[in-house]
Amino acid sequence: MRASVYRMILTDFVSYLEMTSPDQLRPAVVDRALRLRSVGMDELPLVRKVHDVVAGPHDWESLRWSEQRWREHLGRPGVHTWIAEFGGAPAGLAQLQVQPGGDVETEFFGLMPEFIGRGIGGGLLTLVTRAAWGLPSVDGTPIQRVWQRTSVYDHPNALPGYLARGYRLYRTEARQREFTSLPR
Repeated sequence: MRASVYRMILTDFVSYLEMTSPDQLRPAVVDRALRLRSVGMDELPLVRKVHDVVAGPHDWESLRWSEQRWREHLGRPGVHTWIAEFGGAPAGLAQLQVQPGGDVETEFFGLMPEFIGRGIGGGLLTLVTRAAWGLPSVDGTPIQRVWQRTSVYDHPNALPGYLARGYRLYRTEARQREFTSLPR
């Protein structure tokens, strides 16, 4: 018996946020048990596993990527990926891409559901933002801006969390988004 796949088209409201100076960061307290561990292509299975747990509740499009798509994504110039660890256990994921012209985009950021509500999200965003400002340029232009987007379908604390850390909202847009849910 084949499982049915249901598709829904919904309106998504996307907020774009930026920070244009490291001095704009309003750091949260970083729990001593929280750390970022840089990972590469050799840890793709772990990256995908943590990604899927983080992304699942929000139905990120990247949940449907093939192995080849993942390899292409991680192999792009300027991509930096970290597993967030709390007490040595995987707790979340962050991925940044340094772009020409001095921009750094936060492509993936989030905690695994079992770590949400423990007061570590702000600390994780602080670590990731500091890491973004310290990344090497891809074209000789110093890092001038760190930016990201968040959806109304992301965790409800995402937008307030970015604003609390000093990110500034610079654009919003409404767009159609396809959601896929599998019956459980």
